[in-house]
Amino acid sequence: MIKAVLLDMDNTLLHNPDAQFASAFRQLFDDFFRDEFAIDGSIEALRAGFAHMGRDLANCPTNAEALVDCLAHWLPLAHDDADHALRRFYAEVYGQLQPLVSPADGAAALIEGLLEQGLLVAVATNPLYPESAIVQRLEWAGLGGLLNEFAFVTHSENMHFAKPRPEYIAEVVARVGIEPDEALVVGDSLVNDIQSARAIGCLTWHVRADSSLADLARHIQSEAWRENYQPPALQPEMIAPQYRGNLGALRGLLAESSPSQWQEHPDPAEWSILQIVCHLWTTETAVHQARLQSILAEDDPFLAALPPPGPHVPPCHDDANLVLQRFNRDRQATLSMLGGLTPAQWLRPARHSIFGLTTLLEMAYFTAQHDRLHITQLCQTLGKCADEAALS
Repeated sequence: MIKAVLLDMDNTLLHNPDAQFASAFRQLFDDFFRDEFAIDGSIEALRAGFAHMGRDLANCPTNAEALVDCLAHWLPLAHDDADHALRRFYAEVYGQLQPLVSPADGAAALIEGLLEQGLLVAVATNPLYPESAIVQRLEWAGLGGLLNEFAFVTHSENMHFAKPRPEYIAEVVARVGIEPDEALVVGDSLVNDIQSARAIGCLTWHVRADSSLADLARHIQSEAWRENYQPPALQPEMIAPQYRGNLGALRGLLAESSPSQWQEHPDPAEWSILQIVCHLWTTETAVHQARLQSILAEDDPFLAALPPPGPHVPPCHDDANLVLQRFNRDRQATLSMLGGLTPAQWLRPARHSIFGLTTLLEMAYFTAQHDRLHITQLCQTLGKCADEAALS
């Protein structure tokens, strides 16, 4: 059943003449760096930065970090100076683009209708711009007053992938706290929105050029519309982007915490942030990889569920960032193992003490679900989750 709606912005919530906007943006960006620093060709450095987003899987930087790194590499600017210049551009110059765009009819009414139904609503715009620019764009769309109602809003500072990579949608799903087949992704682009969302198992609504948000607004008034969607069949290709997107979501939440919070318990019966991250790391090889390897090596193996560790299990280390690095390293090994499987291997059978008859594919998907369970737990510990009433 649908629990959340993820809304694209450009030409979904905000009318944007793409070619004209891009041309004007390039001109403003080049002029700014030429006037301030006597630098030509800055837009080429920006394009390289956009292309680099989500490519460094070993370090998994935010899109903003990847962009600044590229600017500092391509331009005669120190890293801090490039970061400061980019912030100034969005704060002082970017607003000049507002006359080129206009609000989409019915956007606010649609969002209010979704919220009234108890759904989580996220703005899943391509996270190429920083938060300050995305807030401006929401205001241009006439949605500034709804900013605090959104479960999540993507921007370059809180995301680690960009469209059309399906890892981007997977990261948003994990941050919102739902499963892929509980999300309805709404957007105008077949490649950026619809195909990338379907690639991880999300449901979709295509906003075509000859239609409007009014069609969706009418659709959500039909009886039991949320239950009428059939979840897509699980496919092997859905697993890897979910694994990587989950890592981005985990890194994003951890970045929003401080070391002083890592060992705090929100309740005596609840894990600390450090215990959560340690659990994800220590089970990656010992449990999840081991199960998959057992299915590959044995005929119809029996997989016993381990008893859940109690709230007083000692943390594996005192540095959550270091633990995350080790988890990322071991997750890359899991991805390498899965990357070479044949279709027949994905369907190898097994028996699980809780799930019953299963396959390697289903157990691989369970690992992605396990990630999201604990990502949501971490989110709750930080008090950064969306209103849980919407998920009831």
